[in-house]
Amino acid sequence: MRWPEPKTFTVPSWLSVFFYKLGDAASWLGWRPPVRTTARQEVRYGATGDGRGWERLTGLKPTDIEAALTREPASVQERWFAQLYFLKPLVFGVFGLFWVTTGLISFGPGWDIGMSLMREGGVPEPIGILAVVSGAGADVIIGLAILYRPTSRYGLYAALMISIAYAVIGTILVPRLWTDPLGPMLKIWPIMVLNMVALAIREDR
Repeated sequence: MRWPEPKTFTVPSWLSVFFYKLGDAASWLGWRPPVRTTARQEVRYGATGDGRGWERLTGLKPTDIEAALTREPASVQERWFAQLYFLKPLVFGVFGLFWVTTGLISFGPGWDIGMSLMREGGVPEPIGILAVVSGAGADVIIGLAILYRPTSRYGLYAALMISIAYAVIGTILVPRLWTDPLGPMLKIWPIMVLNMVALAIREDR
């Protein structure tokens, strides 16, 4: 990979077990993480062998793995993949929880704020209630769909479409949000970019 020599450290047993359990939880959601209790059992069991038997049988001498990799240095695609591989669970985990959390906040402590924005935009109370409930429910469903691998693609496409809808509706009803110091409308665009990144790295093989 042409990176500096890696630093190694010992992980406490309780922490490694915690990460293996996280991997199991991700597998229940349809993902295929390499760190699971099955991997832990294989690591503890070990994988060793005597290459001399293969050499006597075939006349071929196994090449040292470091020497083989040195002869064919990693390409930029492989370097990208190596770094994105560990970012992928963060992308999907954080992104899915982001949508679930925003929906739950809209149902709870953010309810009054959502309704005040509807009133500011001149939306009648019954329609405003329906809009806030629908938006919050859609956010939760989208987040859960993203976290569950078999539906993650549909969740990501739905998130992309509803983000565009939020931008259009927000612009029509409360255009001042574009100049709000906290940038609620401006933040939609980096969210959409992350959405497209998640779509690009979703496939495992």
